[in-house]
Amino acid sequence: MRKGFTLIEILVVFAILGIIVSIAIPAYTRYVTKAYRGTVISDVKNAVLAVEAFLSDYKTVPTNFSCPASGFGPSVCSLTDGTNTMQNVVSVSKNVQLSYEKLASCAGTGGEVYKIHGVHALLPNWGFCFDACLGEYFETDGSGCP
Repeated sequence: MRKGFTLIEILVVFAILGIIVSIAIPAYTRYVTKAYRGTVISDVKNAVLAVEAFLSDYKTVPTNFSCPASGFGPSVCSLTDGTNTMQNVVSVSKNVQLSYEKLASCAGTGGEVYKIHGVHALLPNWGFCFDACLGEYFETDGSGCP
């Protein structure tokens, strides 16, 4: 009696593995994409909280959102308006880039406002934005807040 597997048995095993892999890889890709998006959303919301804390403390919107590392995180950023500074108040996750824009005012409402946009290095066609004029968060195409 011979020991080992027949060619048919080996082919059946490979066919089963192929089916499992064809199901697992797209599911894994979806989970990873959701995780990247969650990281960007979290960083943008934390940055908004820091800017609102600055506004509450100093009664003005910061003019500068400075991070020591250029480009994508990880990094820790500070907020300043030229006179007042809040050091190391915004953490930016690995592969996330936040952009901050101070605006003169909202149309018809006055007052200083801002926009914060975040993107992930591995999701270049997707971004997340907060617009203080609208008071809303929304998804973007990765090119910035409209």
